[in-house]
Amino acid sequence: MNRYGFEPDFENLKTVLKGGRGHRVPNAELVIDREIKETFLRRSVESIPDEIEFRYQAGYDYLWLSVGMIDPAGTVNKEFVPDSGDKHFAGKDERVWADEHGGVIREEKDLDSLSWPDAATLDYSPFSEAAAHLKPGMKVIAVLGKIFTAAWQLLGFARFCELVYTQAEFIDALIERIGTVQVEVFKRLLEREEVGAFWIPDDIAFRSGTLLCPEWLTERIFPYYRRMAEACRRADKPIIYHSDGDLSTMIDTIVETGFHALHPIEPESMDIYALRKRIGKSICLVGNICVNTLSVGSQEEIRDLVRDRIERLGYDGAYCVGSSNSVPNYVPFENYRVMLETSAEFARPASG
Repeated sequence: MNRYGFEPDFENLKTVLKGGRGHRVPNAELVIDREIKETFLRRSVESIPDEIEFRYQAGYDYLWLSVGMIDPAGTVNKEFVPDSGDKHFAGKDERVWADEHGGVIREEKDLDSLSWPDAATLDYSPFSEAAAHLKPGMKVIAVLGKIFTAAWQLLGFARFCELVYTQAEFIDALIERIGTVQVEVFKRLLEREEVGAFWIPDDIAFRSGTLLCPEWLTERIFPYYRRMAEACRRADKPIIYHSDGDLSTMIDTIVETGFHALHPIEPESMDIYALRKRIGKSICLVGNICVNTLSVGSQEEIRDLVRDRIERLGYDGAYCVGSSNSVPNYVPFENYRVMLETSAEFARPASG
């Protein structure tokens, strides 16, 4: 058993993601910074087996892996973003951001000169390695998508917005290139036995609304996700959508597209209880444990927050415990630990 006294149970997580009520309210988290994981394990986390061990011991039922155009601006691999030398969160790491004003594509002619990924020749070996090391009861969640995000990052956001209005056909062609790659990668991952679900991160909103009008997003971006969601439902593999911000005007589209779950329900942007009242359990809600509270709140505040979400949402089903974005390295480790401990303590309703 893991540190909290239970074994992984992806089937339970799957039940909850599909809108049901499992025997335990599961944990679900996307990005957890390396420093948090290494503090938890008290050793370095450098390999897939290390990642699996962390996820197992911390009480997650899965390992996530990504492939496809998941990092088009190089903000993870730092391929395209110039290093300004600025240091963020001194003593921990260096952070880079996508260029707002320019990208690797400048003009329409660059569409053909860019080296587009070939779904048939991408490296899927990490999935095979993970399959060989997964703990019993665990699965892989494949992370891909970013069709909107990839499009604007390849151009720069300001130029992307300009071209949406001045060269709409160019933008449509760019989105089609990206969407085609992502759908083809998705098809190959769908066939893999170790892949039990999909997580689609594609930020389309900020705190008070969507980055572009909802109609444009619904018409241009979500048809690709509809194809993925329909295939997931046929294969009985849940599909989770991620976007920060206020998604109020996109909720109907997200539900109608066929997503099983929505992450992370930022409390600064949306009221999770109002959302549950609006859509019922037609979609599982994942996250909502405020990152700011995790960062600067007291352990008692975190414990109360996690317990509230579990008791008011989790016991009824279609809810997973997790942060309202990610677990960055500036979250005090003890606060993250309290979230996990509280989740483990109250994950099962009291008998009787």
